[in-house]
Amino acid sequence: MNKLKVKLHIITALLLLITQGLHASSVRLVDTPTANIIDYYAMAIDFRLYNNGGVISQLNFGVFRKLNIGCSWDIDRLIGTQDPQPRMPTLSIKFRIYDGSKNMPAIAFGYDGQGYNYDESSSTYQSKEKGVYFVTDTELLAQNLFMHLGMNMNFSKENNKDKTNVLGFIGFDYTLMDDETKIATLIMEYDNLFKYIEDAKLNGAIRIYPTNDLTIDFAFRDIASPRKLNTERFAQINYQTKF
Repeated sequence: MNKLKVKLHIITALLLLITQGLHASSVRLVDTPTANIIDYYAMAIDFRLYNNGGVISQLNFGVFRKLNIGCSWDIDRLIGTQDPQPRMPTLSIKFRIYDGSKNMPAIAFGYDGQGYNYDESSSTYQSKEKGVYFVTDTELLAQNLFMHLGMNMNFSKENNKDKTNVLGFIGFDYTLMDDETKIATLIMEYDNLFKYIEDAKLNGAIRIYPTNDLTIDFAFRDIASPRKLNTERFAQINYQTKF
């Protein structure tokens, strides 16, 4: 319990160090959320294409001005000749508490039940879901450069006992602009902080904008992994529209 309190104090102190903020430019980086949400009456459709023909489909709705609700469904081996292996669908919700100002960051909290890299032997995801999370977005000294700092809490079983995991994450994104048109966004994040150093993940991505409504990410997970794991490469396609 004392270790849990220490983790909470450390993460809270980091969040309070943020001194200036505006709304962020991305709803999600690679695996970590931001405080941004899709617009009211908008819908976002997202497809993550990962190894062995797997696809994670995500659907999110801007049901209220500050609230997004969505779901996701992971189907392993959907693309290819092998039999598809569907996983249990999951839910997500995000509420934007504060839009941010010159001196304060944008703030959001939510829940995301989608994990990554399903392990057949344990019937669990190797990269667990974010669970309950709290995140802030801050614009840094350069225009279009944002920092995203947050914490999340999920649950696991160890030695047949339920365990609460309190983790942190930090990310950055910088968008290249041509006048008012987005060209590309460079993304970097450090995930799974404050647990075991070998479980921390350095992820990165390049996001391009073929149209105003469509983005394509070329992403990399576990860069320079402490566990000496191979870097995972995947693509992600996101489309937003009004309904």
